[in-house]
Amino acid sequence: MLKIFIIFLSLFSLHSYSDFSFKTNIQNENLSLKSLRKFVFSTELKHSSNALLIIVNDKIIVEDYKNGFHKEMPHRIWSISKSFTGALYGIAIKKGILSLDETVQSYYQLESKNPFAKLMTLKHLLRMSSGFDWSEGYENNPLDSNVINMLFISNYRDMATYASKRSIKHKPGSRFNYSSGETNLLMGILQKKLKENYQDFPWKELFEPLNMKNITWERDHTDNYVGSSYLYMTARDLAKFGRLYLKEGVWEGKQILPKGYVEETTTVAPSFLKTKLKGEDNSQSYGLHWWLNKDLIKEKNEGRPYPRLSENALFGLGHHGQTLIVMPKYNAIAVRYGSDKDASFNRKIFTDKLAAFLNSVREK
Repeated sequence: MLKIFIIFLSLFSLHSYSDFSFKTNIQNENLSLKSLRKFVFSTELKHSSNALLIIVNDKIIVEDYKNGFHKEMPHRIWSISKSFTGALYGIAIKKGILSLDETVQSYYQLESKNPFAKLMTLKHLLRMSSGFDWSEGYENNPLDSNVINMLFISNYRDMATYASKRSIKHKPGSRFNYSSGETNLLMGILQKKLKENYQDFPWKELFEPLNMKNITWERDHTDNYVGSSYLYMTARDLAKFGRLYLKEGVWEGKQILPKGYVEETTTVAPSFLKTKLKGEDNSQSYGLHWWLNKDLIKEKNEGRPYPRLSENALFGLGHHGQTLIVMPKYNAIAVRYGSDKDASFNRKIFTDKLAAFLNSVREK
C-alpha cells in the first residue's frame, strides 16, 4: 500500500501546475479600443492578425480571435521562443547548474586556431554578441541565410552543432548580430549540462509553476529543443510568461528567476551600443534574449523605437508579427499573434494605439 502511495505522489509531482489564472473583465469598446481593433484586424492592410489579448492588473480586458483561432488553440511564437531560452538560463543560474561566465568551448568545439574561440562565454550568446559569422535573413535573402539552412534545409538535424561550427569573425562582445544559431547553441549547452534531466526541465521549472498547460516545443534530431523558433502556446499562456517578467521573476510569492536577473535582462547589451545597424534596426535595443525600448540618444543618437511606451517596456518579437509586450507602467501585458509573411505588421502604430487605449483605461 505504501509503495502505491509513493508512486501516486511521484506521478502527481510530475504535473505540479500552479492554480493561477487571469480573471476576466472585458472592457466596453470606446473610441481608442475601436481604433486599436480596426488596425489590428484590418482587412485593408497587408497584415493578418489571429489574436489580440490585453491584460491589466491580472485581468483580461480585451480578448479577440480571428481566422479560426480561439483561446485554447496554441500558436507558434517563432522568435519569442528565444526569451524562454533566456528564462531557462536564469533558472539554471539560480539552481547553481551553470554560470554565464563559462566558456562555450567547454561544451562545443569551436573554430580551431581562432584566438577568439577561448573568449566566447554563455553571456555573449545570450547577448547575441558571440562574434560568429551568421546571416539571419528569411524570405528576403533565403540563398544566403544561415537560419534557413539551419531550420529547414541541410542542418536541421543538429542545430546547435551547426551553429558552433560557424567561423568566428569578430571578438566576442565587440559586435551585436542577431542569430537564431546562438539560441540553439545555448539550448545544446543546457542539454549537455542537464543530461537526462533536460527533457523535463522546461516543464518542471517554468511551464508548470506558471500553470502553462498547452505547450508544444519541437526538437531537432538530437532531442534538443529548438529554442530559437519552435514553441507553440496559447495567447493566455504567453501572457503568463510576460507576467513573470512583469513581477521581476516572482510568481505567486515564489522566486522563479534569480533576484536581479530581470534587471540584467533589461540592461542593453554593450555590444549593441558598439554596433551600427541598418535602418530602423539601429533604434532598437537588446538585453538577454529580450528586445528593449531604451532611449539611446546619448549612445547612438536614437530615441525609443516605441515612443508612446516607457523605457522599461519589454518585447518578445517573432517572425510573422508575433508580439509580446510587458508594460510595467500600466501593469499590463499585450499579446498579438499573426500571419504576416511579408513583415507587414507595423508595431509602432500598434504600440501607439495600444498606449492610447491603456491611457483611456487608466483615466476611468
